[in-house]
Amino acid sequence: MLVCAGPASAQYNDYRYRNLDSLENVVAGWTQERLSTAAYETQAAVALAYGDLMNGYERINPERAVYCARRAFETSLRLGSLKMPFRAARFIGQMFYNKEQYDSTLRYYGIAQTYADRMAAGEGGYSEIDVDDALSGLYGDLGNVYYALDSLPKTLEYYTKAGEIFEKNGWKQSSAILWHNLGDICYEQGDNEKAIEYYEKSLRFGQEADDSLWVAAPRLSLATVYMDEGRTAKALEYLRQADEYFSKHEDQEYGDRIRTLDVMGQALALQKRQHTRISIILSLLSLALLALLLISRRNARLGKANKAADEALAEALDLHAEIPAQAARPELSEGEAEILPMIAAGLTSKEIAAKLFLTEQTIKWRRQRLIAKLDARNTAEMLSKAREQGLL
Repeated sequence: MLVCAGPASAQYNDYRYRNLDSLENVVAGWTQERLSTAAYETQAAVALAYGDLMNGYERINPERAVYCARRAFETSLRLGSLKMPFRAARFIGQMFYNKEQYDSTLRYYGIAQTYADRMAAGEGGYSEIDVDDALSGLYGDLGNVYYALDSLPKTLEYYTKAGEIFEKNGWKQSSAILWHNLGDICYEQGDNEKAIEYYEKSLRFGQEADDSLWVAAPRLSLATVYMDEGRTAKALEYLRQADEYFSKHEDQEYGDRIRTLDVMGQALALQKRQHTRISIILSLLSLALLALLLISRRNARLGKANKAADEALAEALDLHAEIPAQAARPELSEGEAEILPMIAAGLTSKEIAAKLFLTEQTIKWRRQRLIAKLDARNTAEMLSKAREQGLL
């Protein structure tokens, strides 16, 4: 699930190029008591440095990042700022979200909401774009939290609020991310029709934004849905288009390239099975035609059309009965066999990933391979077939 956000928030700002040591020198020695008597410019510089430090430490030292966010929050309060406290509270909430501590996440997002609402009410003289960027990013964050909490109505409520702001401002890339998220939700809920509708919207916004990633990602997702429905030709069409992008950006999109190739392999295997079935059906039709020809000749020769027809049809039915009724029991990989009982127990991909110390994406790939190997349309049908074949 990707984070919904406005244009400033939707793009990752890499603060690691900043000299963190220099920023630390700016804040060194400035206790809150000492800052309270410092010049306004000094307080503003320290608050800004703490803001940069929280982003700079986000990926390399989360504890230090949260400390700096708290200092940025406290320092900016004395300055009368609304934007920095909003940023800091939202940042702390995101750090708790990363640790799946959702009560604390919602508490800090609630604090951020109060500052965003004050900005929206005109306090501080912030521009409409600044307010919209803040609110849409926060709504996207809240949607993500409620999705993690399995509260679909609240998820859709906040995603819808974010989407309204995106469309009002013409933020095409953000709209592409939002509709892709909604497509993911519908797909996991088993509503393939809605998933296709939302992925296609994501694709359209990606094309309008001229964003090659957000043209490729929805195509990969559409291919996955079409695979579920057995529409392999359509799936392969989208997979080849997606791979045009992922193969050119393999260093940044390695995971998606692997997933694309994995789904493509499943699609080709399914297409081969479908072609085999078509060949069998055509063979049966040929046999039936041959049987009819035999009937016609026997009628002309013997005048016993009914008897000849019965014999020919029986012959065709006997030939059909000789074709294996079902495929052999599939062989599962160690990883697929490991997650199958967990899926049957109702665990989500995220929960399974946490138990096995793997990425959620890896679990999703294994789940899709299980669905393909058992020739199922969705998870529920896959579990049913697994039980029938003694895999559970």
